[in-house]
Amino acid sequence: MDTKEILKFVLVIGALPWALPFMKALSRDLLRAFEEDGGLLGDPPSQKQLEEIQLRKAERPDPLVSEPLAHVRDADEARDRR
Repeated sequence: MDTKEILKFVLVIGALPWALPFMKALSRDLLRAFEEDGGLLGDPPSQKQLEEIQLRKAERPDPLVSEPLAHVRDADEARDRR
């Protein structure tokens, strides 16, 4: 093995603690996104299963919520009070 190859392996192994949680979260979000369609390779769920999935999704907060920055919001509120 060449020194460059050893260095590549060390860098890949060193990056795993950061890459694995990212890949896990990415795969979990992808599977949740396709859940109502039967997953990536599965059959579409029955009506009862679809209702259960939709109820479960309704209980979770939406991760894509737009919220203004706190200091901008506070400045706008202070200006509106004048």
